Amino acid sequence: MEINRRRYRRLVAFATLPTLLAFGGTANAEAPDEADADTEAGADAAQPAAQPKAAATPAVPETTAQASAPFIEHMGPETFPGRLRGIYGGSLWLEPDFQGLQWPQNTRTGLGVSADFWVDSGKALIERGTQQLPNSNLLFQQGRALLRLTPAYVSGRFFAQAQVELVGNLCQATTTICLTTGTFATDDLWVRFGAWNAWDVKVGRFEAWEVYHTGMGMELYTLERLGAGMFGVDTFTTPKLEAPTFYGVNYLHDRPSNGLAVGYAALHLYPTEYLRFELLGKLGSDNYRADNATGDTPWNYWGGRPTLIFDVGWFKFRVAGEYQKRTATTQTLDPGMLGKKDPVPQRVQKGAGASVQFVINPVLEFGVNAAIGKQVDVDAFARPVLENSFTTTSVGGFANVRFTDHWVAGGGANWTTQTDTYLATGSTLNDFTSQLQSFGAVQYRPLGHLYIKVVLGYAIADFLPSDLAVAEWQNHMYSGRIRLLYIY
Repeated sequence: MEINRRRYRRLVAFATLPTLLAFGGTANAEAPDEADADTEAGADAAQPAAQPKAAATPAVPETTAQASAPFIEHMGPETFPGRLRGIYGGSLWLEPDFQGLQWPQNTRTGLGVSADFWVDSGKALIERGTQQLPNSNLLFQQGRALLRLTPAYVSGRFFAQAQVELVGNLCQATTTICLTTGTFATDDLWVRFGAWNAWDVKVGRFEAWEVYHTGMGMELYTLERLGAGMFGVDTFTTPKLEAPTFYGVNYLHDRPSNGLAVGYAALHLYPTEYLRFELLGKLGSDNYRADNATGDTPWNYWGGRPTLIFDVGWFKFRVAGEYQKRTATTQTLDPGMLGKKDPVPQRVQKGAGASVQFVINPVLEFGVNAAIGKQVDVDAFARPVLENSFTTTSVGGFANVRFTDHWVAGGGANWTTQTDTYLATGSTLNDFTSQLQSFGAVQYRPLGHLYIKVVLGYAIADFLPSDLAVAEWQNHMYSGRIRLLYIY
C-alpha cells in the first residue's frame, strides 16, 4: 500500500505541474501583449505601448496587501518595458540582463515563470593558409532550452526575490564533449533582497551587467563567436597559437564556472532615474583537494568588477573595470627547512572597457565598444608563464534596423589583437595573433515571440609566431546558421 501511495503522489505531482505552468501562461491573458494582437490582426504596428518613449521607472507598490495574495505569472520579455531598452525585437531589447534594471513586473508576492528555447542549424568552413594545416568543414546543430522560475515576496517598498534557470542541452551523447558542455545544467541560481528603484543585494550564480554588446550575432555558444580558430587542429608552433576571441570586460562578466564552490555577490544602487551602479565580487574555491591522478592544482578565486550605466533611453553609456586573482589553495612543503611556504602559483586578470549606444525608436539602434584586458601567469617557482601571459584589446560595433513589426536586420564587426610575452630565441617580436569577426543577420517574427533568424559570418585570423623559422599564416572562416528562437 505504501508503494501505491507513493506512486499516487507522484502521478498527482506530474499531473499538477502542467496545470501550474498553463495557469502561469494564462495569468497574463487578460492583457495580451500588443505584438501578439498585431500578429493576429495581420497588421504591422509600431513599438508596443511601453516602448515609444523613455518611460519612467515603474512605480513601487504602495501597500503591503499584495503580499497576502500569492499568484503565478508569466514573465516573458513583454513584462519588462522599463526604460526604452531598444527597438522592439532588436538585440538590445532582447538583452537578458535588462541593462541593469530591476524586474519591475515582479512587484507582488508570487511566482514568475518564463522560458526560452533556441536551435541553430548551419555550416562553417575554415580555410587555413598553410600547407601544414588541414582545413575544416563543420556541419552543426546546437540547441538550448531554459526554464526560469522567479519567486518573490513583496512588502511595500521592500522585496525578497530568488531565481533558478534550469537548462537542457541538445548535446546528449555520453562522450567527453557533451559531458563538458553539460546535458542538463543550471544557469542562474541566486537570492536577492532590497528596495525597489533604490538598492539591492544579489548573491549566487548570475551574469554581471553587460558592457560590450555585439548585436544580433556572435552570441554565446555560437561558432561565429569563436571565429577562425584552430578547432582542435594543433599548430606546429611552440607554444601553440589560437585565434583570440573578443575581450568585453568579461573575465568576471560570465556566470562563474570554475568549479566546486565559486560564486558572485553584488550590490546594486539606483541613485537617480538615469544612473545605476553594480559592485560585483567573486569568491570561492574550484576544488578542496589536489588531484594526484591528474596533477591539477586546486585554486582560490577572488576579485571585483564595478560597473556604471548612464541610461536616458535613447542614449546609453556603460563603463566597467575588473580584477581577478587565482592562487593555489595549499601550501608547499620545504623538507630541507622543515617548514611550509605560502603558495606561489597564481594568475592575475584585469581589464576595463566602455560602450555607447543610441536608440532612434522604433527604427534604428547602434553602438560602439572598446576594451583592453591583461593576464599574467606565475608558476610554482615564481616565474612568469610567458605563453599564458598576454594583453588583449578589442574594438567593435553593431547596428540594427527595424523595417516592420516583423522584420529586423543587423550587422556587426569586432577587431581583436593579442600579444603574449613569449619571445623565441633570437627574435625581437613576441607571439602575436589577431582576428576580425563580422556578421550580417536578418530576423523575422511570424507570430508571438517566435523568431527566425539567419546569420552569415566571416572571420579572418592572423598568426605571427615569435619563432622566425615559422612562417606567418591566416585562417578564414565562412559560416551560416538559421536560429529558431521561442521566448515564453
